[in-house]
Amino acid sequence: MRKRIICFCVVLSVILTSLTGRIAYITFSNNYAVSKGYNSYSLTLETVYPTVYYSNGDKMTNNKTKYLAILKPNTKTITDLHNLFSNESVNKITNELKNGYPIVKEIDDSKAGNAKYIQIYEANDSEYPAKQLISASSSGLLKYLKPCTEKRIRFNTDALGRMLQGSEGEIYEEELAANKGLKTTIDAGVQQIAYDSLKNIGEGCAIIMDVKTSSLLACVTKPDSSYINKPFEQYSVGSVFKTIVALCALENNVDYYYTCYGKTKVGDTVYSCQKNHVHSFQGMQAALANSCNCYFVNLALKLGKDKILNTARKLGFDDEIKLYNNWSFKSSVLPSEAELGSMGELALFGFGQGKLTATPAQICYALCTIGNSGKKNQFRFALSDETKEGTFRNFEYKKEQEVFKKKNCDRLIEFLRYVVSNGTGKNANDKNNKSAGKTATAQTGQYINNYELLNTWFAGVYPYDNPEYAIVVMCENGKSGSEDCAPAFRYIVEKLSDL
Repeated sequence: MRKRIICFCVVLSVILTSLTGRIAYITFSNNYAVSKGYNSYSLTLETVYPTVYYSNGDKMTNNKTKYLAILKPNTKTITDLHNLFSNESVNKITNELKNGYPIVKEIDDSKAGNAKYIQIYEANDSEYPAKQLISASSSGLLKYLKPCTEKRIRFNTDALGRMLQGSEGEIYEEELAANKGLKTTIDAGVQQIAYDSLKNIGEGCAIIMDVKTSSLLACVTKPDSSYINKPFEQYSVGSVFKTIVALCALENNVDYYYTCYGKTKVGDTVYSCQKNHVHSFQGMQAALANSCNCYFVNLALKLGKDKILNTARKLGFDDEIKLYNNWSFKSSVLPSEAELGSMGELALFGFGQGKLTATPAQICYALCTIGNSGKKNQFRFALSDETKEGTFRNFEYKKEQEVFKKKNCDRLIEFLRYVVSNGTGKNANDKNNKSAGKTATAQTGQYINNYELLNTWFAGVYPYDNPEYAIVVMCENGKSGSEDCAPAFRYIVEKLSDL
């Protein structure tokens, strides 16, 4: 009796081990995933993410088709492979099918109609415009959107998980999340204008926002192959920060004049204007137009760290900018109050150098507040989400808040207009004479072959007399803001004026 019990336990153990091994193989195989049904397994055809829309409701994603071939391990499939794949691919696929299970392969669009026996499935194409902004691989929007459905094909199997001959497969859909889509603030036409403006900039970015609402209209990164959202990355900003220092002076009723001799000394350090230009006697308007470092070094020392930091923080510097759900980024890094206790660091801060870094998005966001007569809105990217019923629910944003005096913002924009009409920004002047902005050639402290890499900028509003757009163009490893970025700004505003 004891021997019988031992034999029975041994046999039962073998059966359980075999079943466990088979279940583990089915579960962890790369070729398919087990479905919930009994005696079946399923291949995932596509994971569908919510549709992303432009602001006008046109589709930004899920608007193109790719074709998938569902390949089953039978003679008809083998004879049909040459109609869809190259000889090299046919050999690889044939070896895969020897395992006895179906597989899925993407095929060229042009060959989709060549199949005789192979089942072709139409899926959503994974290529998107504004790749860096949308693609999950570049930490774009799809990284923060949950899949709404998963589409699979289920095949019948025997009790051991082997595919039954003649099983054609049943395509079915599983709902994963209720959100079907997201409408953004991105304008397709404006996005294309921003992209075209960078044709002569190999590495850099352009960002365009609506001044009245702080809505993101366009966001472009170059080169196209980059997997970085450069408008959301921090860079040395240089002289575009002089705009913020100038606003600080206006808000604090500091009407400052200075005589520039090309150099100024603070402690043991000498600070120079670009190419040691001597700008002579000038006020704030002339100092912005000439991008006089010496003027802004001494203006910063006069204002002090607290006033400048307060102005910058009111404009959103040092904050987190939230785009959607958990998608956010640090807008900038300001020097600490302790660091600015050093007169040398405060001097550098006055013309946007030293420890200050900021994103192009933050510079553009600050210009929105200035262009909106000192009224600050919440940064906007998401407009509404689409429910599974196909209706849209609008997101709520905070009401605008007045953070600066209108007269000071208006006066500053007049100064920025003067930068274009009579200063370093002349290359940004458009056919309507409405451009206003500030150039920058920012030192990075990084060198290649004893040559320092420079970030060059043009940041401004358009039209200056009633601002609608805030625009920032940034070039990595550039020559100067006037040469690299101002022409791109001019291209943008002339195209926008034609819309």
